[in-house]
Amino acid sequence: MGVGPLLVRGLRVALPDGRVLIDGIDLEIGAGEVVVLLGGSGAGKSTFARVLFERDELDEAGFDVVAAQLDLDRGQLGLVPQRGALFDHLDVRGNLEIALRHASGSGEGDAPEKWLERVGLDPALAKPGTPVTKLSGGQAQRVAVARVLASRRTLLFLDEPSVGLDPHRVRMLARLIREQVKALGISAIVVTHDVALAAGVADRLFLLSLEDRKLDQLFEGRWPGALEDPGHSAEERGRWLVELEREMVDHLEAHGDRPPPSGAPKPKSVVRGLARVAEPLLAPFRVAAIAAARAPLQLLKRPRDFAIVARRVLMQTLVRPLPFYAIVSTLIGYTVLFVVSKVGGAGVRADALLRQIGGSHVIALAPALSALLFVAASGSATNAWLGSMGLTKQTLALDALGVDRRSYLWAPAWLLVALSYLAVAALFALGMILGGMLVCESYGITNAWELLTADIFDPRPERLRYAVRAAFLVWIYAWGIASDVVAKGGAPKPEADAVTRGMTSSVVACTLWVVGWELVTVLVVFRL
Repeated sequence: MGVGPLLVRGLRVALPDGRVLIDGIDLEIGAGEVVVLLGGSGAGKSTFARVLFERDELDEAGFDVVAAQLDLDRGQLGLVPQRGALFDHLDVRGNLEIALRHASGSGEGDAPEKWLERVGLDPALAKPGTPVTKLSGGQAQRVAVARVLASRRTLLFLDEPSVGLDPHRVRMLARLIREQVKALGISAIVVTHDVALAAGVADRLFLLSLEDRKLDQLFEGRWPGALEDPGHSAEERGRWLVELEREMVDHLEAHGDRPPPSGAPKPKSVVRGLARVAEPLLAPFRVAAIAAARAPLQLLKRPRDFAIVARRVLMQTLVRPLPFYAIVSTLIGYTVLFVVSKVGGAGVRADALLRQIGGSHVIALAPALSALLFVAASGSATNAWLGSMGLTKQTLALDALGVDRRSYLWAPAWLLVALSYLAVAALFALGMILGGMLVCESYGITNAWELLTADIFDPRPERLRYAVRAAFLVWIYAWGIASDVVAKGGAPKPEADAVTRGMTSSVVACTLWVVGWELVTVLVVFRL
């Protein structure tokens, strides 16, 4: 066995309150080897995965992660998350092509169809337009395996890959993993509680013990190797499955209800505490700086990736809600002028009052109203999409393919949200003008278009500052909303409620952003 792709010595992980999840793990993966990590709920299997893939997030969350030695080339670490985490904004072909575009090398078999054949799937699934949502659970897992294989990583990490699969498909998955590890000369870590999968793929079996929070090798010196490899009889397989299941059941019965051992809480840092409080305020500005710097580079270096995400964001922020904005803005424009014409000053003719007002109501109301509606509709849609990608581990799968989420997701999403709002603000103003024209028509005002657009396109000198204020507000709202939506949507999502909280907090923050700028600019303009 050659030099392995992973070496861990003395890994210890504790929660911020001091409870110890992992207490001294030692693990070495050999080249061409499949190692299985078993364990009950709460044993630390997911935490071990996060150490490999999300170390920075653990540090930010206050975990205490210490290792005497951790040798790992993260650029060679591939991931198959639970349920595959296929990218829902791409079709089956797109999921494979993004892996191929970001792979470390190229060669024969680079067509998506070839990688589907490798995992026993019909190459016709690579036909453009085949949605990943139409795949069965078994097909989705195989596409996820094909995707990570296409990325040419030398160490695969498969996190509960058999979730939702029937016993027949579990055995098929076990054979697939064994075949590809041998064919490509790679290694794999399989985290599971599925005894059949574990026995079918493992060169070595380890139990992440709930008793001492360490890795215990099972059947050391006796384990016959992966039972789905040729040469194992049905009787041998059945005997080992029973023995492995008994070992697991006995351990869980004895230690399954044992909570993580307590330890010394991590010392509180005033600086860390202040940083945590300030994070929600600073995150949008940090996202804006990152996205503004990376958007041009992503557009030049990865135009196809940029276009894919930009199209998705454009559809959900502008194209789909377009009728909503058109109808609402027209109704508001009509209602405002209609009410003003009916409750105007005593003795003032309605048409004279409308001529006096002109389009001032448009430049006064359109920026704020369009921004608030945009945040609630378009902003929430993008926020929810980015949040769901984090919740379902799609962003983690991107990272594991060598795709920088900040360049791939943040940059085009930030730019398109801002540009979409600029378009919505213009549309909103147009809708208010059209609504106002209907009111003017009812009073026989013939030059309604010129009357209502004069304050926008050709304002009188004394009204110029109002038009400048409106243009400034639209501009500042665009980038502020985009930054906050991407910051909160792209934040870690450990549970489903976090997606809803991200949407709600973004609506609140952007509303305060709008109200604050409205007040500041009113004070400035009217004091000039």
